[in-house]
Amino acid sequence: MKENFEVTLKQMILIIHRTINSVDKRLLNHGEQVAYIMLNLLKAEGSYSEEEILEICAISVFHDIGAYKVAERDKLVEIDTVAPFDHAFYGALFIKYFSPLSDLYNVVLTHHFTFKYFKDRKMNVISKEGLLLSFADFIDRVYFKKGALTKEYIENHQKNYLKEHMDLFNDADSKFDFISKLLDNSYEKELESFFETKILTREEVLSYSKMLAYSIDFRSEATVKHTILVEAISYQIGKLYGLNEDELTKIKVASVLHDIGKIGIPVEILEKPGKLTDDEFEIMKSHAIIGYNILSGLNIDDIRDIGTLHHEKLDGTGYPFGLKGEEITVEIRIMAIGDIISALLGARSYKEEFNKDKIIKILKNMVDMNKIDSKIVNLFINNYDYIINEAQNQSSDLMNMYLNLNNEYNTLLKSFV
Repeated sequence: MKENFEVTLKQMILIIHRTINSVDKRLLNHGEQVAYIMLNLLKAEGSYSEEEILEICAISVFHDIGAYKVAERDKLVEIDTVAPFDHAFYGALFIKYFSPLSDLYNVVLTHHFTFKYFKDRKMNVISKEGLLLSFADFIDRVYFKKGALTKEYIENHQKNYLKEHMDLFNDADSKFDFISKLLDNSYEKELESFFETKILTREEVLSYSKMLAYSIDFRSEATVKHTILVEAISYQIGKLYGLNEDELTKIKVASVLHDIGKIGIPVEILEKPGKLTDDEFEIMKSHAIIGYNILSGLNIDDIRDIGTLHHEKLDGTGYPFGLKGEEITVEIRIMAIGDIISALLGARSYKEEFNKDKIIKILKNMVDMNKIDSKIVNLFINNYDYIINEAQNQSSDLMNMYLNLNNEYNTLLKSFV
């Protein structure tokens, strides 16, 4: 990570891309290919600024992010059936509340609704960019299913889409020859270079990270509560420890992403009402290396390490690498303790929330066994009430917003069907 905490949109897109790909290989590159189609369509259209195109293409990359929540992935690549839309509602709500592109949530909301759908139901079109994204998504599904961008097939389905979109598609291809780039995969470098022009602010990095992490965690309410509390506790400990603003920002981003590898863990293990078997625990442990791999090679190694090495122990008995002693940085030590405290505070089906005395006793025992840092534990114990109160206040609004998503989802569902 650069000293001034510089993260590009390209880096964030790659994180999102790798995470989405780890869910279902059948959707490999789908988001990026749709974004590339949108890039060319918007350039050919000619009325959008580069900043507007950047934002719409970023939205396009993770337009299917809501599919983590609903069982629709089997249908997302189909082209001859009615497209599913539950995931579009969830994805739109994630973007509305947990991304720096909240003003564009309607684009994702409508990305599986054609112009014919709105016309038949005599509904107003919510987003013209959403209709264009629906068209771009259809084009890529044609390619995915047929192994070629068959213009004849697309034209035969024109009744579902606007003629102006088909004209724009042909115009964009004649200007930029983008179909051939999709077919030979040379589009990837062009798209990455385009995203690399955007430097994200700290707030944008944190917001993108939350959007991704919470959409993954939405499969498990306990997991998202844990992530929110880890962020709040680790931040408070880091502030009292004396970390500077850059270090605290890294703590916040790493906290949000610390369990990103759980995307690869079956939900029945994440939500198991009881103690895991040895085999299940080994599967659960793999989330650390999955997350490490997702965040590797992006010039954010410190955030990667802070977030995904929180199960390492000072005596070398942790995972995924068995680091020990000075190999474990202060930030990783803080994250490890924040993770433990959040887990102890959380009530699950097989355990009650632990009280203050029991949490302190467990932490002291772990210090005595040389598992975690004594200085950080003592700092936490001496400021227990302050840290917990601040962390709970900091996370309560976010948690309430998150839990209200289901209510808003049901409202959206009623308005479209």
